[in-house]
Amino acid sequence: MPGRPRKPADHALIRVSWQRRRLCQWLVVPATQLMLPSAWAQPVRVGSARVWPALEYTRLIVESSAPIPHQLIVLRNPDRLVLDLEGIDLSSELVELPARIHPSDPYIAGIRLGRKAVDVVRVVLDLKSEVKADLFALKPVAEFGHRLVLDLYPLVPLDPLMALLEAERAKDRE
Repeated sequence: MPGRPRKPADHALIRVSWQRRRLCQWLVVPATQLMLPSAWAQPVRVGSARVWPALEYTRLIVESSAPIPHQLIVLRNPDRLVLDLEGIDLSSELVELPARIHPSDPYIAGIRLGRKAVDVVRVVLDLKSEVKADLFALKPVAEFGHRLVLDLYPLVPLDPLMALLEAERAKDRE
């Protein structure tokens, strides 16, 4: 009833109820961050993505402002490498990566990009032949940020002397 005064017990109950609500608010927000860290995390910015082809190996580097959690999957028939990069944006540097593959690259035929999940960028490397992949991360040094490096080696290492002889023979044919 509107005109009826409240009892002192009602005030104590209301005070306890508000205190519990405040306590729950202070506990729920940090707990949510622990349960859903990707919802609060800022995506890592990719500063550059580079490719260096050579006869001995091809190197792909993704440089970023923070370490990139990653996973490498090797697929056969046709030969492909799948590199999943977590917590990054699909930046212009990554989008331009397929255009940086030279037709003369001895190992990479092409690169495709897409999203595996909301916070995972998938980089698929279509290979010309089966390769040995070596993936590792480097910490920042001088002007370079965190780097994720993927080296692609032939299954049978090239003999430098034979490679030199083949280069000379190719020069003589021209």
